[in-house]
Amino acid sequence: MSDRGMKKWAPYKSLEQQAESLQKARNSKIKVEKPTISNEVAEEINEILVNYHGQPLAVKYYRNEKIFAEEIVIKKIDIYEKKLVLTDRRSIKLNEIFELKNID
Repeated sequence: MSDRGMKKWAPYKSLEQQAESLQKARNSKIKVEKPTISNEVAEEINEILVNYHGQPLAVKYYRNEKIFAEEIVIKKIDIYEKKLVLTDRRSIKLNEIFELKNID
C-alpha cells in the first residue's frame, strides 16, 4: 500500500458548483435591510449639502444590501441625476445616503 503524501484537502470547494452556492450562502448572511430615515435626518442631510464648501464629510450609505461608511469630499452635487460625484470619480445616489456628518 502506498502513502498519499502531502495532498491538500479542500472539503468545501471540491466542486465548482459547491463553491458558487457556498459563496451565495455567505453573502446572504451579510445582507442588511435598508435603513429608513426620518424627516429630521433628511433635513439635516439637505442642510449639510446646501452649505457644503469642500470640507470632508463622513457618510453612511446603503448599496447592494450592504452598509458602507467612509469619509468623502464632494466634487459636484448633480441635482438632475440626484447623486453626489466624489473627487475620486465615484458617485453616491442621494437615496442611498442615510447619514451624513461634517468631520470636525
